[in-house]
Amino acid sequence: MAKKKIAVLFGGASQDYAASLQSAYSVLCALSKEKYDIIPIGITRAGRWLFFPGDYNEIPSGAWEQNSDCCSAIISPDPHHGGIIKVLEDGNFTQQRIDVIFPVLHGKYGECGRIQALCRLSGVPFVGSGFEAANACSDRMLTYLLLERAGIKVPKYFYLERAWLEDIDALFPLIESEIKYPMYVKASSCSHSIGANIATNREELHRSIKLAATHHHKVLVEQCLDGRDLECAVTGGVYKLKASILGEVKTSTRKEKHAFLESTSEFVASKLKKSLAAEIQEIAKAAFVALGCSHFARFSFTLTDDGAYLTKAGAMPGFTEVSVFPVLMKESGVGYAALLDEIIESVL
Repeated sequence: MAKKKIAVLFGGASQDYAASLQSAYSVLCALSKEKYDIIPIGITRAGRWLFFPGDYNEIPSGAWEQNSDCCSAIISPDPHHGGIIKVLEDGNFTQQRIDVIFPVLHGKYGECGRIQALCRLSGVPFVGSGFEAANACSDRMLTYLLLERAGIKVPKYFYLERAWLEDIDALFPLIESEIKYPMYVKASSCSHSIGANIATNREELHRSIKLAATHHHKVLVEQCLDGRDLECAVTGGVYKLKASILGEVKTSTRKEKHAFLESTSEFVASKLKKSLAAEIQEIAKAAFVALGCSHFARFSFTLTDDGAYLTKAGAMPGFTEVSVFPVLMKESGVGYAALLDEIIESVL
């Protein structure tokens, strides 16, 4: 049986470049060389696309960009090509058909739907949600609007446009009447750890809004929920969804908690009543459907005395072996390599 050709995309012109390198390194090392013909394609910080035929150990440090064997390679939006076009040094080019595209890209351009739209144009099946769901998950305001419509609890929030900053003083009383301090302020569509701050008074709120507005034209101010931070992974298709066991992320500071900084978090199994755990798992599956996700997604909840609030949806979660999503799946009985196989099979 012929090997399936898998193009793995990594890097990206975003502030999540380094995170993508770590995730992609884990994916590339775990994919079976017996089952798959793997084509690594890296995107530099400057946005250049390169076929990378070198040692995977060059990827985590970023040294892969200097490998002399790299050549330009792009996904063709023409479905007739059915894959990638490599441009050689002498100006000639070659076409290579691909069976599956696996975008292991985080943050701007990688999670917001742009890459997913290109993959859709190419006609090549790809891993993860389509561009509509990717955009809905990456834009927090869209996430909340769709979840609210589906009857799913989200934190109280206030939405601002960058164009409103000239009259921001007039908005403070309205914001403060709806949300109590401390408030969590972030750009609506941006990495969850970039441009995010906790405001405990009006001066900090003003400063945090201005900072968030430098990253995106939409800014969200939302309530800081006090409770347990829980995680749930969902895999499968709309008609056959599976929710993982619930896990709990514990962090050392309030800012880390609300910015969801996995690198400083300790992931532990959560101890909840079976009925409550089952209820949250069902909410995660309902959110998966409401947002239009495909193949997999990770959902973050804050469990308060008033119930579980969904605070984040990730259509392209961290993919290292110790990231929350793979750990959830491992604890649910699906090991890392098996998870990758399962995802690729579901795409095919």
